[in-house]
Amino acid sequence: MLVDGRKRRLAEISYKYYIDNMSQNEIAKEYSISRSMVSTLLTEARESGIIKFIIEDADLYCFDLQKKLEEIFGIRKAIIVPKLSSNEDNLIYQLADGCIDYLYQIVEDNMTIAISWGRTLQAIANRIRTTGKQDLLITPMVGGIGNEMTKYHSNLVCELMAKNLGGNSYGLYAPVFVSTKEIKDIIFQDKGIRTVMETSKKADIAIVSIGNILSSVMRQIDILEEKEVKELLSKGAIGDMNTSFFDKDGNIVPTKLYERTISLTMDELNNIPTVVAVAGGEGKIEAIHGALKGKLMDVIVLDEGTAREILSNY
Repeated sequence: MLVDGRKRRLAEISYKYYIDNMSQNEIAKEYSISRSMVSTLLTEARESGIIKFIIEDADLYCFDLQKKLEEIFGIRKAIIVPKLSSNEDNLIYQLADGCIDYLYQIVEDNMTIAISWGRTLQAIANRIRTTGKQDLLITPMVGGIGNEMTKYHSNLVCELMAKNLGGNSYGLYAPVFVSTKEIKDIIFQDKGIRTVMETSKKADIAIVSIGNILSSVMRQIDILEEKEVKELLSKGAIGDMNTSFFDKDGNIVPTKLYERTISLTMDELNNIPTVVAVAGGEGKIEAIHGALKGKLMDVIVLDEGTAREILSNY
C-alpha cells in the first residue's frame, strides 16, 4: 500500500504529464530526476490505480489543514484540495470539483441553490451532473456583468447548472451596477426582479467565489471604474463576495457603489443556511483570509498552498 507522500508525488507527476501536457523531459528537469525515472513513476501510478481515465485525487484532500481552518476561524467545514498544477485553469477545475463533491453530499430534493457569477461558478455549473434529486431550482444572486463575460453571467451560469442537474432556473434581468440609488429602487419595484431576489434570499444553499479588487475581472472590463476602485481601496477594501466589498477583517466597506448594486446584501447572503465560498491561488490569499476572519461563509473550498499561507499567520 502506498504511503501518502509517495501517492501524492505520483499524482503530481501524473497530473503534469496527462493534464498539463508537460513532456517527460520537462518533468524530469522540474523534479531533478531522470527521464527514465519519470516513465517508471508514471507506470507505477497506472499500476497502483492513481491513473485511470482521470487522475484520482479525491482521497488526497488535506484533512489536517481542513481541521485547523475550521477550528481557527469557526466555520462549519473547510475543503482543501492539493494544488497539483501550476495552470490557473486547472486549479479552477480542481476547486470546482471539490465544491461539486460537497454539493453531492448536501443537495436534497426540492432545494433552491442561489449562485453568483464568474469563472469559478461557471466551472462548477459546467462540471456538475445530476444525482437524481428532484425539483431543484437554481437562482441568481447578482445582476449581469457586461457582454465581454457572457458565459460567466449569473443567468447563464444558473441555466447551465440547472440543465446539468436536471432542475429549473430563474433569470435576473438587471445589470450589476446602476448609476444611482434611485434607479436601483425603481428596478427593485419590478415584480419579476423582486420575485427572483426574494427566491434567492430564501435559498437553501448559496455558492459564491471571492475576488481580489486589484485583479478583479470587473476592473479589467471597466465595470468598476478607477475612481470607484480608488474609493474602495481608500476605505480598506481588499476583496469582494457576490459584489459586496470587504476589508481585511471581513467587514463590509460602505460606499456609494454599494448603494447602486443589484445583488443580495451580505446580511441577506448570511441568512442563507449554507453559504459555500470557492476560491484559491496566490492572488487571492489576502481576500480569502479576510473573508474567513469575517466568517462570511459556512463552507470554504480552497487550495492547499493558499490554506498553508493563511495558517502560517497562526
